[in-house]
Amino acid sequence: MSRLLTTFMMNHFQAIIRIGAVTIVALSGLVGLSRVHAADANYHEVTNWAQFPPDYKWGEATGVDVDSQDNVYIATRNQPLTPVVVFSSNGQFLRSWGKNAVGSAHYLRIDSADHVWLTDRGHFQIFEYDREGKLLREIGTKDVTGDNASETGFNGVADVAFSKNGDIFIADGEGPNTRVVKLSKDGKFLKWWGGKGSESGQFNTPHGIAIDAADRVYVADRNNRRIQIFSTDGAFLGQWTNFGQPSGLYIKGNLIYVVDGSANNCVYIANLKDGQIIDKIEGLKNPTALTIDSKGNVYIAEILGDNVRKFVKQ
Repeated sequence: MSRLLTTFMMNHFQAIIRIGAVTIVALSGLVGLSRVHAADANYHEVTNWAQFPPDYKWGEATGVDVDSQDNVYIATRNQPLTPVVVFSSNGQFLRSWGKNAVGSAHYLRIDSADHVWLTDRGHFQIFEYDREGKLLREIGTKDVTGDNASETGFNGVADVAFSKNGDIFIADGEGPNTRVVKLSKDGKFLKWWGGKGSESGQFNTPHGIAIDAADRVYVADRNNRRIQIFSTDGAFLGQWTNFGQPSGLYIKGNLIYVVDGSANNCVYIANLKDGQIIDKIEGLKNPTALTIDSKGNVYIAEILGDNVRKFVKQ
């Protein structure tokens, strides 16, 4: 910047107006826009929040969720305690499980009964555990793949979500398959929808899935760069295209949190009603999943960051 322009800006500064995650600088005859990182402005990062046991280190963090007591469950790869590691809300290490049982841990979700669900992209399965790590159920047959029409096999299983009546919805899309699978709460195959393409109801890497209080199903259709919205029977309801390349979703109250780890390395926070973005957390390293505890703390799992980062809203 030239000395003349610098002097002009200093001498003619009039006001700074803060709107959401954008700062508008008003000058005489000049209006400039300067983006403020929401991670700096609206969220404070809690560094070194987790207390590690001996010989522990972060691996590739692919999934994270909290139970009803705000304990933090993390799915990781490439570290000694893989794939599930559990911390208390104040970062105390509690337990881990699943070593040598999971091929490639991916997403982790906790249901209303505090059961822990882990998707395994390596063995093409989904595991259901209790809070202590006891295996309750396996969905899918180990190392057996299925195509889009398969009722028992998966190929690219990524994420899982649950409707109010307990039905299970699976994003089977980080691989050859391009579908959402619907199972009953007891694991019986009910239907699938999708298929490869860019038309409404088709997918190109359906990677994340979430369900709101009205039982609308939201699918992060990553390589089509959109979020598609469906009924629980698969009827197309609409789509949003303002989230970069969405890969992970989390719904809490009237907000949807969207992970864009491929295009912009950020998390968007938007109104669930209309998909309008109201905030953003930036400066991440290939985030893939997130969760929010009862106090509003945000935990973001990063793959390239080899970490789960904790943010507290200011």
